[in-house]
Amino acid sequence: MKKFRFGRLFSGKVRRMKHQASRIRFWWRREFDEPTILLSAAILAVGILVVIGLYAAVPDWREDFFPGIFVEFNGMLFDVVVFGIIVASFVRRMERRQERQRQQEIIDDFKKWDTEEGRLRIGGAVRRINRLGTTSIDFAGIEISDFSFADHDIKSLRGSTFYDGNWGGGSRDKVKLHRIDFSYVDCRDVVFSKLNPLIGLGLNAVFAEVKDCNFYDADLSKASFKGAHLEWTTEHPDELGVWHEEEGGRHSFEQTYYSPFCNAILNGASFADVRFTNADFREAVGVLECDFTGAKGLETCVFDDENTKIAVLEMSKRPNIASC
Repeated sequence: MKKFRFGRLFSGKVRRMKHQASRIRFWWRREFDEPTILLSAAILAVGILVVIGLYAAVPDWREDFFPGIFVEFNGMLFDVVVFGIIVASFVRRMERRQERQRQQEIIDDFKKWDTEEGRLRIGGAVRRINRLGTTSIDFAGIEISDFSFADHDIKSLRGSTFYDGNWGGGSRDKVKLHRIDFSYVDCRDVVFSKLNPLIGLGLNAVFAEVKDCNFYDADLSKASFKGAHLEWTTEHPDELGVWHEEEGGRHSFEQTYYSPFCNAILNGASFADVRFTNADFREAVGVLECDFTGAKGLETCVFDDENTKIAVLEMSKRPNIASC
């Protein structure tokens, strides 16, 4: 078991390194996808090569001809750098900002329309925002079901917000995520719920409802579920699979069930004041590095072993200073 856990911890570090490398590659593609910038850089490179080639091929021109060439070349270089690269890059950034705003408006328009068309529109908008280099998306107030981010080619939601603690009316004061598949998605720093604004009053008000969602192999490092209701409507099986007896007396294990948090990285995630129903944390990474302060319903949850469950229950009994 320890060897298996070490393998999962190592795979988590590998995934973080891959995320970082992917972000660097994406930044370079994004910055140089503007035709004007590419053309300017190409002209500059060709100009340098031509001057170097003439300087090497025609020695007689070096005294009289090339000083004038270098003066003109410096002027051209200034024009290329200022107008071809800097200005074009600035204009491109403005265009990307406007495009992100348009796609965010699409999400805002369809976030309460839980239909097939609404889901397709939202998926397309998120995908286009990702291609513009942004993963921190405002989903505040969304009510959506039966949706898979991976199936819409969405790999990262890092820094996004689903419920920001707003209440008292408006389109942002309630979030419902039913049967949403976050598998394989980078969910670092995602705010699924910032807080339950009425937790201090002892009311069982639901502002962020996460029901039957799947976080298989997702990176939930430093994600926040504070004050949310996390529910799975069916109890999870006692065993993750079955053992088979093979020839020679050997036994092999076939895993037939994967928990909703299987291989999910939970380091630094907050489940403070969360109300749980039938959550299964088996095979999750970093469970004891999470914050379960004030969490309720942990007796209905499943963990890798009894010691982990006892530690989490003890953690939940600590006073939550933030909600006092």
